Amino acid sequence: MWEARATPGRLADLRDWAIDTLGDREGEVYLSHQSGGDLVVVILRLPDAGPTDADAATAAHPEPLGATIGPATAPLPVPPDGLVAGSPHAWPFHQVHPHR
Repeated sequence: MWEARATPGRLADLRDWAIDTLGDREGEVYLSHQSGGDLVVVILRLPDAGPTDADAATAAHPEPLGATIGPATAPLPVPPDGLVAGSPHAWPFHQVHPHR
């Protein structure tokens, strides 16, 4: 999952960038209108290797919601200047139901 808060007035631009960046990869783009600013959320379906022992440890002691995964593991590149307020955030998830 990837999310970014849009710069005020730039929600449509960030949404369009996310859709274009997703390309032919399997995923969905969602919008969320929040009092603190509008969000674009991307659920990107990547090949799933399944949970690991490290994932179990992370689940027991998760990073704060503000934690950002480094660029090397982020599912999308850094958006162009002026589209986001703050830094995008990304979290890996493993689907457990329904089984795909």
